[in-house]
Amino acid sequence: MNKMCLIIPAFLLALAMGPAGAYPLQASDGNATVVLFGSIRMPFELNDSEEVLKVDTGLLNASNATYQMMDQYDAVYDPAMYKPLNEGRQLVYFVVPKDSLFKLITATPEGGRPININWWATPKAGNEFLLIRYYGITDWLINPDEQGIVVQVRGQNNGTQDVVFSPENFVLLDQWGWPYSATAGFDTEVITTGNASQDRALVGFSGISLQSRPVSLVYGYYTDSPIVIDFNSDYLQLTNEQVYGTAGAQNVSAAQPAGQAVQPIALAAAATNESAVAGAAANNTTAQNATVASNINSSVSSTKARLAAARERLKQQTKDDTSAETPAGNATPGTVEPITSLNTNDIM
Repeated sequence: MNKMCLIIPAFLLALAMGPAGAYPLQASDGNATVVLFGSIRMPFELNDSEEVLKVDTGLLNASNATYQMMDQYDAVYDPAMYKPLNEGRQLVYFVVPKDSLFKLITATPEGGRPININWWATPKAGNEFLLIRYYGITDWLINPDEQGIVVQVRGQNNGTQDVVFSPENFVLLDQWGWPYSATAGFDTEVITTGNASQDRALVGFSGISLQSRPVSLVYGYYTDSPIVIDFNSDYLQLTNEQVYGTAGAQNVSAAQPAGQAVQPIALAAAATNESAVAGAAANNTTAQNATVASNINSSVSSTKARLAAARERLKQQTKDDTSAETPAGNATPGTVEPITSLNTNDIM
């Protein structure tokens, strides 16, 4: 990687002042209120074709709720495990096919009506040469000294010439605009005109201070026109048309818009069984769900060892200081493009 003096452009520093992650989404049935604070994916040790989706939720004015997740193909998933964090706040774990995209989550409070909340659209940003899609965090390790974060991205040629797509061009910015260069990644790829990278790619960052809060991902940070994906402002909520189609959207009441402040409401009592397996599909037995929950816990425990091993391997790699940067252009904010079909990859 190019070793250059620290430069923190003013506009990047301004971007870095927002919260680390999407705006919370919330909706209510008139009594209970459900809040979605974000999600993280991680590998599932039991099956390489599946992964764990960990959703951070809040529940107000209700003692409990069940959840269901719907993907882009209308498949519905029930939670494999709930893990309470504090009063009214809990993590909901889903086991889903790897690289799934989602469009809707339904929460049903005890004694209440189902509450549908449209999911977040996939953030994307680009310039005249390259478009970057950001699929979120796939691993996040925090130990007493540092953080390690792995994100998933995909590049698409946005111009008329071949472009180089390289992990060494990615930088993670914290809330003060401090840049962390990638320490792990994919093989550099040349993307031809009109095409995207062969697959979604993983980019890893290690040695992140515990005081740092990641707020944006930048491609071509040291160029004149970097591509910036802001973890705050570039997370937009899917529209009813994108979730239900044009006809169905007319009869649907969606969640409150992304970015609306969560009003202070008296918290209800939270569940107390940290490892409870709840909301499983009807054809799953309690024993099967317990096995899934056990494997989720195993997946969480293995994250530290996996990232530590990856970092040790990377320490022995010699990086090319003259690696090519993406051609410069004007970065544009991530936007949601019109969707004609929900059965298309990378639409959200």
